[in-house]
Order: sequence, then structure tokens, then C-alpha cells
Amino acid sequence: MRPAGMRWTRGREQNICAGNRSEEVWMKRLITRVWIGSLIVLVFLSPMVCAMDGNAVLNKVDEVLSASTTSVASATMTLVDRGGQARERGMVVWTKHFKDKDDWSLLKFTSPAELRNLGFLSLADDQMYLYLPAFDRVRRIASTARKESFAGSDLSNDDLSTGKYTHHYDARITQETETVYVLDLDRKAGSDRIYARVRAWVDKERFTVSKMELYEDTDKLWKTSEMVHEQIQGYWTPVQITMKDVTKDHTTIMKITEIAYDTDLDDSVFSTRYLKRNVKVD
Repeated sequence: MRPAGMRWTRGREQNICAGNRSEEVWMKRLITRVWIGSLIVLVFLSPMVCAMDGNAVLNKVDEVLSASTTSVASATMTLVDRGGQARERGMVVWTKHFKDKDDWSLLKFTSPAELRNLGFLSLADDQMYLYLPAFDRVRRIASTARKESFAGSDLSNDDLSTGKYTHHYDARITQETETVYVLDLDRKAGSDRIYARVRAWVDKERFTVSKMELYEDTDKLWKTSEMVHEQIQGYWTPVQITMKDVTKDHTTIMKITEIAYDTDLDDSVFSTRYLKRNVKVD
């Protein structure tokens, strides 16, 4: 026979074990409920938080293009005809970026001699000017002249405008991979942009555009554009742009040879008066 004290201890142990089992069951149920609740939140809220629609992606593209305050770039423009004959020009481009309106841009040719000082100024999508040094005259570019080739290149006056994509296009995501969004951009009603539809390949991480297909109407492909980007001073920079007019089998390649960001540029640089100034050639 065991002492009475021993029987009391055993009973107490039994009560403790039973209590522990109850707590264990309760904890398991609580953990299960929390886990299920968390899963429901992830399933239903994650798409709302993470998913982006086409216009949101396009807005990110605009933000990357206008990320710096200013830039000054030296570049070459090479024109290649269907026979492979190439002609090269030199130029300088000054740009001032804005978050809430169209950027400003001034382009001046430095070479060859017959094109030196020819310039292009864009202050808004509907406010563009061309300087013709042979006549010492500044001409405002009318909406009817947006399709015209700029200095014989495959870039039109419209291509050089600094209006933001989101101001002129509605975007839809038509394809998606792990690394790329493919956007279809449809021109908004009332926009003067010459391309009725644009297809763009956008890097998911950088929000840079690697390729574009430019359509004169919804079905007729007019041009293609391919871009190579490098990160310079912390900004993703299109160091090479290859524009091809598929209707003429003619190509224009623009390469940035030097660029500086966030330099001190006075607003007076972006004026028709400055557009007429002779560019300095090293």
C-alpha cells in the first residue's frame, strides 16, 4: 500500500497532465486558425497590393525617363540605308525633367558642317520649334508636320517631342513573363501623336523599355525601336536607340557618348533665342 501522500501526488500529476493536454489542443486550434486566416489574407489581398495594370506600368516608365532633374549629353546619329551606306552626325542634347508636366529638350547638331547648328526645341508636346541656320529662322512645328522626318533620319518631329506617354496613351498588359511586361498602348482621343498603337516591352524590375513596335494605324507596322540601357550616375540611361522604318528599310542609330545628370541648367537654355546660338565645337 502506497502512502496517502503519494496518492495525492499522483492525482495532482494526472490533473496537470490533463490540463497540459487541453492547453496543447487549444494552442493547436489557435495556430491552425491563425494560419488559415493568414492564408486567406494572402490569397485575397496580395493581388490587390502587388498586381499592376497597364497604365500603372506606363506611369513607372514615365517616372524612370524623368528621374533626374537635368541632363547634358553628347551623342552620335548614324543613318544607314538599305544598301548599308552609313552617314554619321554629331549632336548635343540638353534636357530638363519635370514630374508633373512635359519635359524640356534642346538638340543641336555639331557635325557635319552642313548641319552644324541646326536645332530642335521641345517645351511641350504641342510646343516644338526647328531652327534652320541656312535661313537663320526659327519655325514652329505645326501639328500637320509631326510626321515629317527630322533632318533626314528615321525619327520624326513627333519622336522628338517630350510629352509623357501617360498623357497620350492608355495601356493594357497583353503578355507577361517573369521579367517583362508587354504593353499595348492605344492613342487617347484628342491626342496628336502620330502612332495609333504602340507595343512596348518593359523590364519588370527597372521599368525601362527594351523594344517598341510603332503602328501608323492599328494594324500597319511603321517602325520598330530597340534600346540598350546602362545605369549612369544611378539613372537608367538609353545609351543606344535603333529606330528602323520598316516601310523604307532604313535605320537610324543614336548612341550617347557622354552624359552628365543633375547639372545646373538655367531655364534660358530652353528658349528660341538659345536655339539660334552657335554650338561650340571642341
